Amino acid sequence: MNFSSTLRRLLPLLSSAVLAASLAGGLAGATGCSGKTPTVISTPPPPTPVDVDADAISLLPFGAVAVGSLDAHSIANSTLGGDLVGLGEKLVPFSAQIDFQVKRDLDHAYCGMYSFSGADVLCVMTGTFHPEKLEAAAGKGISTPFGVVVTSTYANRKLYTVANVGFTMLSEHTTLAGSEAAMRRALDRIQAGTVKRELAPWMGEFITDKTYPILLASDVTKQSFGKTVTSYLPWIEGVQYVRARGKFTPDGGVGISGTLSYPDAAKAQSSASGLAGVAKSFLLMSYLKLIGLDPLVRSLDVKQADKEVQFTTVLSERDSRNLLKMLTSWVGEGIPQPPPPDAKPAPSSAPPGTKI
Repeated sequence: MNFSSTLRRLLPLLSSAVLAASLAGGLAGATGCSGKTPTVISTPPPPTPVDVDADAISLLPFGAVAVGSLDAHSIANSTLGGDLVGLGEKLVPFSAQIDFQVKRDLDHAYCGMYSFSGADVLCVMTGTFHPEKLEAAAGKGISTPFGVVVTSTYANRKLYTVANVGFTMLSEHTTLAGSEAAMRRALDRIQAGTVKRELAPWMGEFITDKTYPILLASDVTKQSFGKTVTSYLPWIEGVQYVRARGKFTPDGGVGISGTLSYPDAAKAQSSASGLAGVAKSFLLMSYLKLIGLDPLVRSLDVKQADKEVQFTTVLSERDSRNLLKMLTSWVGEGIPQPPPPDAKPAPSSAPPGTKI
């Protein structure tokens, strides 16, 4: 066999060897034989479970335009407690079916107002709840003055709603109540494990004052009052921040004090003048008297301090109770009816013990 014929027979083998070497080199480069560390795609760890009973305020989502704190025990045991409980039972007529009593089982409520899909509200309520009894009652059908309760599931939680408003029990000690959009936003944070306090520091510090059973803080820069509101309350136009707190006076009234913050002293002065005239407003007093609330505002003290307007007022016990009774009669029944005339004359001035 000569050299040329031998070469022709080896060419296919050489070609195969070169091709194999090329493939091997390419695979080696792709798998890190060149010395580079291979890229590894890992699955992120699951979110850390949230202790829903640890900090009620942290369950409120970001973006609240107003936040309120209500000490349910103090309120329920006040002179207005019975009327407030009556209103609560009217709003939740199936409370007996789920073994829930406002005065006995509700401890505290933190409420936030939002604008997720319009006017949204979310309240985080702490106390003693029975999720299993609620589920059993819902299985049999629950009716309210606003319609039948609908059960649905979102973020692995049961939601109980009527006309996009309802509640969900997170545990035996914590419940969310409010508009469906706000509840879903809160449940998203719980499921993602991203729950933390997201209130502005000044809001959080104000509403955690344990010496007042009623607290409200609002950042009005995140919203605007419409012409309807400012036409009735022109002094509120331009306000930026609102802080208000309330407690019960020794004689059974409700004392309220607070601060309105404005961008400059001129607006604050105009607001102070307008607010001071509220108690003397003939039109307002006529409206209140027409529905049996005269005088709802027993006293009103207004002071300006640079860009702020500070106010103190006392709501009489009689008219506060009448207002609650009207609201209770209105729930599910239309326009509230004025309360019957009271034989007791309204006090002409604030009696002792009404200051806060």
